[in-house]
Amino acid sequence: MGRIPHWLAPVLIYFLTIPSLSGAVTDKTVYPVGVFEGIPREIGVENGSLVGRFADIYRCVFDRVEGNFQFIEMPLARILFQLEKGELAIGLPLVQTADRDQYADFGGRLFQTEYVYLFLEQYPPLRQVSGLRYAFVRRFIGNQFLQGDNASAVIVAEWKQAVDMVKLGRADVVVLPAVLIDHLMAGYEKPFYVRTAAWVDLSLYVSHRFGAGRLAPEFRKAVRDCESYDDRE
Repeated sequence: MGRIPHWLAPVLIYFLTIPSLSGAVTDKTVYPVGVFEGIPREIGVENGSLVGRFADIYRCVFDRVEGNFQFIEMPLARILFQLEKGELAIGLPLVQTADRDQYADFGGRLFQTEYVYLFLEQYPPLRQVSGLRYAFVRRFIGNQFLQGDNASAVIVAEWKQAVDMVKLGRADVVVLPAVLIDHLMAGYEKPFYVRTAAWVDLSLYVSHRFGAGRLAPEFRKAVRDCESYDDRE
C-alpha cells in the first residue's frame, strides 16, 4: 500500500475526529408551555422563566428534559384547548382528569395542593344544603365538588369573577385553590368561611399531538425524580 501524501494527512485527521453529522444535529424545536395565569405568587412567567413558590419544583423537572421550552401564561380553558389541538406541548400546573387523559399524558404526581370551598354565610355541612350555586372558572374540575341536592354550577372566565359572584349574591360558594384566598379576599372586611374540598395531585400534561413521542416518557421520569414537594409544608 502506498504512503499517504503529507498534504492529505491533516484532512484525514479532521474527518476522523469531528463528530458525525447525525450526532452534531440538535433538536431546535420550540416547545410551547402553557402556564396557568392569575396565581403569580405560586407560578408565573417573568423574562421567559418560571417564578413563584412552585417554580423550583417545575424547574427541577424541565432541567431533566432536553428541549427549547417557551413558557406562556394563559387562562386554564385556553391551556386545555391548545393542548387538545396540539398547539401547546405542555400545560401546568394541572390536575389529572379522565377528559384530559383523552388528549394528553399526565406526568404523575409532582406535589399536592388544597382545593377549598369559600362562602360568606356559616353553612352546615354543604351536603345538607339544597340548591347551592357553586362558582368556578371554565374547565376547572369544580363539578367534582358540588354537594347537596339540586346544586348548580356558575361558570366564569376568571377567579376574581367567581369570588365577585358570591359577594354580589349571584352564587353561594366558590370552589378554588386555597392558594388564591389571600389574594382574592384581600381588603374584604366582613366574615368569610373556608372549608377543605380535597387535597389533589398537581403536575403537568404533555399533548398527544405535539411533536415526537419522546416527551411524555421523559417528563414522567423527570417528575418521578423530582416528586418530593408538598404544598402543606
